[in-house]
Amino acid sequence: MIWDYERSSQALLMRIKRLVIGSTNPAKINEWKKLLKGFPVISLAELGDFPEPHESGKTFARNARIKAKHYAKLTGEYVFSEDGGYEVDALGGAPGVKSRRILPGGKDGTDDDLINFVLKKLKGLPSEKRTVSLSFAAAVSDPKGNVIFEDKNSFVGIVTKKPGPVKIEGYPFRTIHFIPKLGKTYAQLNEEEHEKYNHKLPVARRLEKFLLEYK
Repeated sequence: MIWDYERSSQALLMRIKRLVIGSTNPAKINEWKKLLKGFPVISLAELGDFPEPHESGKTFARNARIKAKHYAKLTGEYVFSEDGGYEVDALGGAPGVKSRRILPGGKDGTDDDLINFVLKKLKGLPSEKRTVSLSFAAAVSDPKGNVIFEDKNSFVGIVTKKPGPVKIEGYPFRTIHFIPKLGKTYAQLNEEEHEKYNHKLPVARRLEKFLLEYK
């Protein structure tokens, strides 16, 4: 955190007084509340029940923009949204933007369904051919639907050959995202390691700076 929002005199001068997390994923909402700790963050559910947008983008960045603009116009608030997924090199970058809809027919699957689908696709491949990027993009829209902030980041690893011992509900691919230099999956990171290796943290810090300086 770059400032203590509640005690900062700068907070009085800030144009953006709070952010709405444009997501219905509880894990994602909780994660960003922690990443932006010190800045007022609320969920969509705290404002009402809103229809989800059609995520038609071919990139994470495009879908992040679509969601941020959609919910900003509906709520009249500044809205932060993100989109991300798993990009497996051996699968040509798939599942990519379809990370939640990779089952036959484009159906949504449970966390276990998605994990097993990817592992089945890579069955028999050696570790050197199981490289992957855990990627995401973020966007903030003003109440009128203008995107005022965008960023992205990724974290390279190796797809395990079986599910790891720790699962995080709502983030299935962290269970099979192995980090060679640590000898564990992303889902197994302790608090200190997560603070160091979380691929969303650098974006959160840049977002904090933006919020502080935006006029």
